[in-house]
Amino acid sequence: MSLQTKAVFEFGPFRLNPTERLLLRGQTPVRLSPKVFDALVFLVENRGHLLEKDELLRKVWPDTFVEESNLAQHISILRKVLQEGDDGPRFIETVPKSGYRFIAEVRELCDADRDDNSLQDATAEPQNVPRVLEPGARESAPSRHNIRNVAFAVLGLVLLLTASILILPRWRRSRSLAPEPILSLAVLPLQNLSGDPAQEYFADGMTEALITDLAKIPGLKVISRTSMMQYKGSQKRLPKIAEELGVDGIVEGSVLRSGERVRITAQLVRAATDQHIWAESYERDLRDLVALQDEVSRNIAGQIQKRIAERAPQQLAASAAVNPQAREDYLKGRYFWNLRAEAGYRKAIDYFQSAVTADPQYAQAYAGLADSYALLGSLPNSKIRDTAMPKAKEMALTALKLDDSLADAHTSLAFVEMHYEWKLREAEQEFKRAIDLNPNYSTAHEWYAIDLIALGRLDDAVAEAKLARQTDPLSAIINTDVAEVLYWARRYDEALLQAHATLEMDPNFAHAHRVLERIYDEKHMFLDAIAEGERSLALTGEDTWMLLDLAHTYALAGRKTDMQNCLSRAAKISSGGVLPETGTTAEVYVVLGDADRAFQVIEDLYRRREGGLILLKADPPFDGLKSDPRFQKMSQRIGLPN
Repeated sequence: MSLQTKAVFEFGPFRLNPTERLLLRGQTPVRLSPKVFDALVFLVENRGHLLEKDELLRKVWPDTFVEESNLAQHISILRKVLQEGDDGPRFIETVPKSGYRFIAEVRELCDADRDDNSLQDATAEPQNVPRVLEPGARESAPSRHNIRNVAFAVLGLVLLLTASILILPRWRRSRSLAPEPILSLAVLPLQNLSGDPAQEYFADGMTEALITDLAKIPGLKVISRTSMMQYKGSQKRLPKIAEELGVDGIVEGSVLRSGERVRITAQLVRAATDQHIWAESYERDLRDLVALQDEVSRNIAGQIQKRIAERAPQQLAASAAVNPQAREDYLKGRYFWNLRAEAGYRKAIDYFQSAVTADPQYAQAYAGLADSYALLGSLPNSKIRDTAMPKAKEMALTALKLDDSLADAHTSLAFVEMHYEWKLREAEQEFKRAIDLNPNYSTAHEWYAIDLIALGRLDDAVAEAKLARQTDPLSAIINTDVAEVLYWARRYDEALLQAHATLEMDPNFAHAHRVLERIYDEKHMFLDAIAEGERSLALTGEDTWMLLDLAHTYALAGRKTDMQNCLSRAAKISSGGVLPETGTTAEVYVVLGDADRAFQVIEDLYRRREGGLILLKADPPFDGLKSDPRFQKMSQRIGLPN
């Protein structure tokens, strides 16, 4: 049976018409790309029989050589369109190492069947036709039963006409409406089809690159990488993922790297209905990787912009050509940077440095170096802060000299200006520039919120932190930062709700327990605060930061023996066996009423240019020092607003 068959097939809630190239679910058309439609027709025509992969490839792509992965991608699309459940296949069965079989019961409607039905309708006895009486015949008087039937018929006709008048215009309007616009998007982690776990960095890097490119489209909300990576390997259905993230569309696909060739398969799905809008495959040499990424991003952007109501398309700028080895090193660097740990930052620096050595004009690699040095230098008690932070600024400025449109480079520059140089207003301008370039860059919103707290603009800071959460809703650190910004803004009840919501997402996120401990401190709920402090300490081990926080809570609760025990443990594990001088150490002295010791610690933090000092006026535990003239003088030295 060929694609020109005049048969129509019914299976489940679907009707397939090969001649009209139409698939209906009930009365609703289901859009399929041409090759996906052809694959479905061949499977249905040969229902119950195993179709070898080679046979399907020959029939669907008779004039083109494609690999099995392309076929697998098309079958995956079909399964989603047919809404296969999690309890096993209903329509398409995979026969391992062989092929596929269509297993659903199919009813075939041929032309003869449809003609017979039409003939039956045409020859059916007419209903409600007036009878013609023979001459001289006399019609009997109508019975009450007949009168009642006529009355009911008339009433039914009136109701039907009324319903038609009320409903038909609305139905016509709904039929004429365009599909709902796509105003928000999530890019699922691209699948690594190479079979080599060492290539995960490659698939993850391409995912991040797509997210970054698509996030530049004005008016489109794009979910950040951190939230999306939580769906890596997930078997959740797309409508469920869309509901969790609050998006209209989802991009999914795969990456296959074989030798010096790369293939990307991508598709755009309307999330709520699982309707496939667009799908395409691309293949290039490894040296054309950046051009391949650009092409995929532009095509997806074009499809999305067609569906953004009343918005003019914006052409995504093409990236400059990049040395293939430099690009690969960059992707590896981003993979390790995203681990967000000291060892990861150091490994990332090695790869980013290799990238700029291979291609000295590669702006993104310099931005990667800036990101890595900035976060490495901001770690608590960092031993290399005085070298890492200036290096971060140097790399950011180099990146921006090569390409001023890099939002991440502007963000890293702003971070150094805020956290190390204490140039809060200069940092604000860089954060704004980054957000203008990429409104969906959650890190820029997150760090800008901290800058606004330091500037004393508390409501603006809360709003900015919530913007970060919108584009990265599943990030534990961003959700925790929202709670902490609310805490700094003295909105303790809201902060409490946000901290609990974060721990519902990730009960083992120690920093969220730490923030909850500090909120309870300010609400004088010391038993709850102690429980949270002990929980954060248990999750991190003998962490100096958590020990000092717990010591502060014990001091507030009047449990000085427990406080001293925590301080002794912190001193024991710190360098030289001396109690480390941190902002929390100063806070303990404030609780103990020793303002002189507190200011000694703050002075030492000033000499070391500790980033946390920009929150001196915002942090509630320091409120007890605000009446001291030394506090105002230190605030001015740091550059905090009056």
